[in-house]
Amino acid sequence: MSSQRIRRLLRVLVLGMVLLAIAPASAEEIRDWPCDAPLAERFDPVQVWGSALPGPLPGDWRQDAAVREVVEFAANPENPASQGTKRIAGFAAPLGRADREQRLMLVFAGLLEQFNLLRGFVIEGVRDFVVRAKILREAVDRNEAAAAALPTEAREEQRRGHLEAGAWDARRMDDAIEEAEFLCHRYGYLDKKLRQLTAGIRAAL
Repeated sequence: MSSQRIRRLLRVLVLGMVLLAIAPASAEEIRDWPCDAPLAERFDPVQVWGSALPGPLPGDWRQDAAVREVVEFAANPENPASQGTKRIAGFAAPLGRADREQRLMLVFAGLLEQFNLLRGFVIEGVRDFVVRAKILREAVDRNEAAAAALPTEAREEQRRGHLEAGAWDARRMDDAIEEAEFLCHRYGYLDKKLRQLTAGIRAAL
C-alpha cells in the first residue's frame, strides 16, 4: 500500500473520530431548567415547615446575636445538617418555655432568608451554564453546516477544520451541561438540608 493511500486512510479515520465526538453532543437536548426538582425561586415556609406555622414569621432575627450565630453556623455550606441541628438543640436547651418558641422561630426565619440567598446563587449558576451550552450548541451547528456546505472539490483540510472546531465546541458544551447538572445536585441538597434543620427546630420546641 502506498504512503499516499495510507495518509488518505488516516485522514478518513481522523474525520470519523471527529464526527463521533460531535454527534452525541449535538443530539442531546438542552433544557432551560435541567434539574429534576421543579424550579422555585424561593422556599415556601409552610412547605418547609411541613404544616401551618405556629405564628407569623418574625423579620428581626439579626437583632438577636445568639440567633444570628446559630443561623450563620447552620446555613454555612461547610457545616452538615447534623451539626446544624446539634447547634439548634444546644441553643434551645437552656431557654424557658415562654421564650423558646419565639427565638426558635427567629432561627427558622433566618434560615429561610439565608437558604433563599443560597438557592438564588445556585439558580443563577444553572442558568448561566445552560446559556453557555446553548451558545456552544449554535457554534457546533454552524461548523457542521459550514462543513456540509463545502463543495466536493474543497480541500479535506477545510472540511476537517470545521469539524474539529465543532468537536472542540461540543466538548465545551458537554462541560457546561455537566456543570449545570452538578449545580442541580446542590439545588436539591439545599432543600434537603433546610428541611433537616427545620425538623431540628420542631424537635426543640
